[in-house]
Amino acid sequence: MDSEAYDLLIALTNRARLQGIAPTQNNSLEGVSHPSHRVPVGERVMDLPDHNFTPERPMPWAGELYAESSDQLTLYRLYFIERRATPEGATIEIVGSGLGAKPANDATYDPNQQTVEIKDAMHSGIDRCLNMRTTWRRWNAA
Repeated sequence: MDSEAYDLLIALTNRARLQGIAPTQNNSLEGVSHPSHRVPVGERVMDLPDHNFTPERPMPWAGELYAESSDQLTLYRLYFIERRATPEGATIEIVGSGLGAKPANDATYDPNQQTVEIKDAMHSGIDRCLNMRTTWRRWNAA
């Protein structure tokens, strides 16, 4: 990842932590062809045959922060979920749970690759929550 994209992801993470991100708000910056963040993400994860979500390990609500590479050819993504004391409780922590990258403008890119990255990030975030003996915000929770 290039240093400018890394710095932008750090800045977006700090802004999300300090100001929050509305649960259904996607952000587009004027003059930029890609959003700074999207929430929620993972609508197609349950279509994967190996999603491995169960009633005991339900799919989390997830989001992604975007940063464009300095050459504008790659979009980097930082996936996150929310750690909570109870599924309906207040968010305790934003858990950065995975990274992804995709071409900024490539019609041949397979979106299923991103869906798998999101699924993997969701499971990584769940593992973090379980290690902290807490739970996570559920996919269908407000």
